[in-house]
Amino acid sequence: MWFSPNDIKIHNPIKVSDLRGYVLPHAGTKYTGEIISHTLRFRPTKKIKRIFIIYYPATKEPDVEDMYHEYYVPLMSLRVIFGDKMQYIGINVQQDYRVPKVKGDDLVVVSADFSHFLPLKEAIHLENKAAHSLMFRNLSDTKYNAIIDDRRSFSLYQMISKKTYLQWIGRSRSSGNKGVGYLSFLIRDIPKPHLQKPNGMFVTVYDTDMNSRECLGEWFTKAMPWNKRKENLFVKEVLQKASQTSRLTGGMNLTIPVSNYTITYLYKAKTNVFIRGWHGIRDKAFYLSGVFLENTYEDGRWIKESDKSWVTRGQSFNLNETFQKLQNKSGSQKTISKHNRYHLYTERVIHKSVS
Repeated sequence: MWFSPNDIKIHNPIKVSDLRGYVLPHAGTKYTGEIISHTLRFRPTKKIKRIFIIYYPATKEPDVEDMYHEYYVPLMSLRVIFGDKMQYIGINVQQDYRVPKVKGDDLVVVSADFSHFLPLKEAIHLENKAAHSLMFRNLSDTKYNAIIDDRRSFSLYQMISKKTYLQWIGRSRSSGNKGVGYLSFLIRDIPKPHLQKPNGMFVTVYDTDMNSRECLGEWFTKAMPWNKRKENLFVKEVLQKASQTSRLTGGMNLTIPVSNYTITYLYKAKTNVFIRGWHGIRDKAFYLSGVFLENTYEDGRWIKESDKSWVTRGQSFNLNETFQKLQNKSGSQKTISKHNRYHLYTERVIHKSVS
């Protein structure tokens, strides 16, 4: 069975005023229901009239009645959340099609799975790189991009404005030693920090092989707020360190040119309920939301080198191991408070090319 409405949970919605669409998996909801439910908790504030679903079929003929599962699974999942009052339009990239003009009351959805039948360690490594490559709108012919099923579904970039970006929001995987990877994203407008000044900012630099070379942050106060000049100087400093010392690779890969960087603006959240993929967490040390997507299971356990399979889905996130990691990262001898001292941050991101 490709779809069951019982697999889609309706969470309390989180309204996102600049939400333009999603990237959703298309495997059967027995495996993807949790990540689809998690992703669709983020809802646009605008009224939606049309939802475009871009997909690339793996088979020549429809495999769910008169539809392909790559279209059917996202379609039926979206209907649970949004209902049937708007128009759903499938775009089969395998066929000839015209790129539609996307309007303000439209959503664009890309149907895509990720790695298939690879060992866990290799799959995680390649998927992490593919996720960042997608966010930089890079679909070049690389080993990590090859695991996107299907790269051609991201003809998305012909449809949406260059003033939008992908925000990685979810990760899961089917069970077994060689499962299938599922990643999800929000499509959002590029942030304008001068309109809403951030509480903090991190700059992360990548090379042409999507290795993270440096990641440094600054925090702002009312007395010393964010401004564009501070940002430009800080970006220059981080880019220089990424090229010359490459702290995150232990000084390796210095011959590989740095190519892209992200500026992540941080806004203190008015909640202490942590959502993996949505929140960064700070207590003496800090983790961006992407750290949890790259390194943790859905239940809060951190992925270990010895792990062979993805075994948890849909459980609440336990922060105990994260607090220990934060304590180790900060070098503090005192136990970090699990109740009163940590703060959560939501993120807005700009993705840029170095050249």
